[in-house]
Amino acid sequence: MPPRGGDDASPTEAATTAGSAPARRGERWTTAAVLAVATALGVLAVLALTPPQARGSDAPTRDFSAARAERHVDRIAQRPHPTGTAEAAAVRTYIADTARSLGAQVSLETGQVVGRQEAGSPVTAAEVTNVVARVPGRGLDTSGKPLLVVAHYDSVPTGPGAADDGAAVASMLETMRALRAGGGVRNDVVFLFTDAEELGSLGAGSFVERHGVKNFGLVLNWEARGTSGPVMIFETSAGNSRLMAALADAGVRPVANSLAYEVYKRMANGTDFSVFKEAGGAGFNAAFLSGFRDYHSPRDDLARLDEDSLQHQGRTMLGLVRALADHDLDRTRGADAVYFDLFARVLVHYPVGWALVLAIVTVLAFAGLITVGVRRRVLRLADVLVVAATGVAGVVLTAVLGFGLWFAITAIRPESADPSLPEPYSSSLFAAGFLVLTLASLMGAARVLRERTAAARLSGGLLICAVLLVVSVATVPGASYLTQWPLLAGLPALWCACRGTVGTVEAKATGTAVAAALSALAPTTVAVLFAPLVASLLIALGTSLAAVAMAVASIGGVVLVPLLARLPRPTLIGSVAAGSAVVLISLGVLGSGYSAQQPQPDALVYVRDLDRGGAWWFSSAQRPDRWTKKALGDAPSSEKVPGAYLGQGRTEALSKEAPELELAPPKVELLTDSVAGNIRTVHFRVTSQRDAWLLRIRLPLATLRGCEIAGTRLTTEELSTSRAADDAVVFEYTGGAAGVEFSCDIPAGKQLPVDVSDRTVGLPPSVASLVGPRTNDTAVAPFGFGVTDTSIVRRTTTL
Repeated sequence: MPPRGGDDASPTEAATTAGSAPARRGERWTTAAVLAVATALGVLAVLALTPPQARGSDAPTRDFSAARAERHVDRIAQRPHPTGTAEAAAVRTYIADTARSLGAQVSLETGQVVGRQEAGSPVTAAEVTNVVARVPGRGLDTSGKPLLVVAHYDSVPTGPGAADDGAAVASMLETMRALRAGGGVRNDVVFLFTDAEELGSLGAGSFVERHGVKNFGLVLNWEARGTSGPVMIFETSAGNSRLMAALADAGVRPVANSLAYEVYKRMANGTDFSVFKEAGGAGFNAAFLSGFRDYHSPRDDLARLDEDSLQHQGRTMLGLVRALADHDLDRTRGADAVYFDLFARVLVHYPVGWALVLAIVTVLAFAGLITVGVRRRVLRLADVLVVAATGVAGVVLTAVLGFGLWFAITAIRPESADPSLPEPYSSSLFAAGFLVLTLASLMGAARVLRERTAAARLSGGLLICAVLLVVSVATVPGASYLTQWPLLAGLPALWCACRGTVGTVEAKATGTAVAAALSALAPTTVAVLFAPLVASLLIALGTSLAAVAMAVASIGGVVLVPLLARLPRPTLIGSVAAGSAVVLISLGVLGSGYSAQQPQPDALVYVRDLDRGGAWWFSSAQRPDRWTKKALGDAPSSEKVPGAYLGQGRTEALSKEAPELELAPPKVELLTDSVAGNIRTVHFRVTSQRDAWLLRIRLPLATLRGCEIAGTRLTTEELSTSRAADDAVVFEYTGGAAGVEFSCDIPAGKQLPVDVSDRTVGLPPSVASLVGPRTNDTAVAPFGFGVTDTSIVRRTTTL
């Protein structure tokens, strides 16, 4: 007959007599209390990420008010306003006029600029106009470096840009007003509203080329990758210890950690801050990230912009400007720092050098306690290693389950992985299911390890922390805090456990109030540090990479396994958790389909090709929907797409012939033609005759000996970076009606074929009339996640 507790009972419990029942009950109550406290702290840490409540128009004039800022967002985000459009010019005028009315010295800086060369990508160029608004400081000594506050005012073609980046622009205007009402700050503050960030931070590049970064103390860049959530400082410049000290003293609600800094600096993503950082500038990069599904879409409007997120952004901006611009900004660099926030209220920060010392001391103390435990026969090293190996296996298994489940989800419901949909519609259910599945995995590990002593379970979990701490301090020190503090917090409980003998260790570890308090330190530390991190990872990485968040949660969870192993019936708890995960994920699969409430993102591309002689419809979708069927029919062909149409990397699409409309082709005008020795220099201008938004120019790389675009000279080596699959060099230009000029060197006696296509923002009325309005269960695909609605006219002119 099995001992009480069934097959989940540990050998210790099996051998326990009826007289020890009160002790067992006390242990279980202690375990439940510690888990309850840890859970409560974890929940509070996640809830603390909630942005502060928006303040109304009646807020004190020196304070930031989201209600006042929303008036600016309303003017800025009425419609899409990408670079080079009349709508962008209207937004620019509003910003400049408003800044002047607030006492700023405003200038408009216009020029053509060529973006940075990236392998496999077109050469991007544009005519940009930045708005520079300088607010003079109130100090008598004006020799101090000004603070530079940056946001971009251009939007993508597919959305009005209320959050990205209208919220930041509005926050800057409201910050100007609040500064003026509060008497200003000591140093000058330059508010820079950049153009063409969405095209590759071209406006920021133009500003740096004109002014450099050495004359500015710090750069504060503000972004959005969604429409809600807390404002997180996710990137800093190197040598950020003094910046973190300033942030900690700024009186704002900081959401920041050095793990994000370590991760982001290894990613290929870029914002305007990247341009300043690469030029040697110091500062912060901040954004709110929730509501990713609205990003770059028509839903990025004022109605969906969370006013609390706007308040948090503006309050943080104003607080930092007041804290930083009132101090000497000549010395802003120090050592790199390890930093993290506690409940979005307190920023803990210390130099990386301290992290190394802390790690050495903590790991040595841990090793010493293990040695003591082994010598006193409280621990067996083999048991510790088995526990650690089980924990590692649990982490790996959890990650594998996460990736495997996502693969199964996308196989059953391909819409969940639609590249035109940043996040599946049931992402919340999927995230909840993944987290509950992580709990099931931890309960499985707890059940396996119930046969080990409490001291062994605790030591094995802390051993994983110790190994990860050593690795992180050596490679990614900004991540070391995640294991440093749980390991340090676990040492008192390990000391308490190692005082006893094999027969009394559990009683000593849990039988007194002191031991109970000590056993709670590591789990509560894990809850406070890991819960908000996992929540943030689920938002930042998205559902497709939820397995990464699951693995991180499991790493923290190994410290909780000693507690979970004390729970009665861990197999039952794990089974219930696994079943709940299946239910949540199944509900997510059922609810992730398309409907009028959850429209399917799609796009139609109309191409008139004068070289091929005809017109075609194209769509990058796997199959036509109700709206695209009007153009593609029920059975469109799938064919290889010329690079001139959908861009580099687009190889196949659904296609069908379309009525050929008389859309004017782009114009190539020869300006000068000269020969010097064996080199012919061809100077020509390319313009759109229908006021299209973007020009794409393709030139044969083999013929070119160098080329100048928008005043920037590119060598053959630089041009080869943007080589397409057919050995053409692709240029993309966005700007005014005047177009763009080229001056290209080719061998004397050779001709230069200039393959030009222009593309509009959306479908022009004559093209849209061919398919009629969208059905209510579809929506335009967001910019940057695939093909969007556009019309293209292509013609090649030989010079």
